[in-house]
Amino acid sequence: MEICFSIRVENADARTVVDVAKAVEDLGFGGVSFSDELMDLERRGGHSHDPWTLMAAVVQATERISVGSMVLNIANRDAGTTAVAAATMQQLAGGRFWLGLGAGTNDGEVFSRDQTEFGRPPAPPKERRAASRAYLAELRRIWAHDDFLRPAPVPPVFFGSFGPLSAKLAGGHADGIACPVDGFGAHGRRIEDLVAIAWEERGGPVRVIAHTGPHDNYDDLPWRAGAAAYDRLAAIGAERLVLFLPPDLDAVKDARRFLPAV
Repeated sequence: MEICFSIRVENADARTVVDVAKAVEDLGFGGVSFSDELMDLERRGGHSHDPWTLMAAVVQATERISVGSMVLNIANRDAGTTAVAAATMQQLAGGRFWLGLGAGTNDGEVFSRDQTEFGRPPAPPKERRAASRAYLAELRRIWAHDDFLRPAPVPPVFFGSFGPLSAKLAGGHADGIACPVDGFGAHGRRIEDLVAIAWEERGGPVRVIAHTGPHDNYDDLPWRAGAAAYDRLAAIGAERLVLFLPPDLDAVKDARRFLPAV
C-alpha cells in the first residue's frame, strides 16, 4: 500500500506546494493529491488554488509518484471538459494520474461555499447522485470518442464516499472508492462497511483509496508505523492511504521518520 499525501494548499504559495511534492518523491513516498477547494472555505481572509494547475505542475516536476484529485466536485466542471483535461493530464503524467470525483455536499455546509459563490448552489442529495451517474457515463463516452484526446491509459476513477448511497454509486459506476478510514463529521461509517457496499454493488472487488479527515494531522498516532489501521486497510485491499500534509518541507521529512518504511 502506498503512503500518499493530500497537500493542504490554503494560503500557500503554489511554487512551495510543487517543491513539497518533489520532496514527497525524493523521500520515497507514493504520491500526492489535491482537493477541490477553490477559496478559503474558513473565510479567514486567505485563498486556495486550482487543483488542475497544481497537478500539471507537479507531474512535470516529478517522474515517479502518482498524482490525483481528491476529489473534484462535479458541479464545478462539466464532464466533457473534465474528460479532456484528464486525458491531457495523463499524457503529461505518463500514466501516473488518477481521477477522484465527488457529488459535492449539501447547501449551507462549509465545503459548498466556493460552489455557492460561483452561483451554483448544491442540489438535493438525490439529484446530485443522479448527476454523478450521468457524469461518470459522459466521461467514458468522451474518452471513447474519436474526435477527442483519448487518455492512455484511461485513468482510474475513484468516487468519494461518506455513506452507503455514495458507496453504492462508486461500486456501480466508478473504478474505485475513496473514503475516510473512520468516517467524517456526521458520517461515521467505517471504511470496511463502505467498501463492502461497493463490492456488493459491483459483484466483486473495487479499488480502494483510504484517507484521513481533512482536519486530521499527518502525524497523528493512528498512522505511525505498526499501528492497527494498516492491518485494517490491508484486509480490504486498500491501494493507498492518503494523509493530509501542510505545504512544508520539514513536515515531509518529519513524516519520513515515523510513517511505515517506503
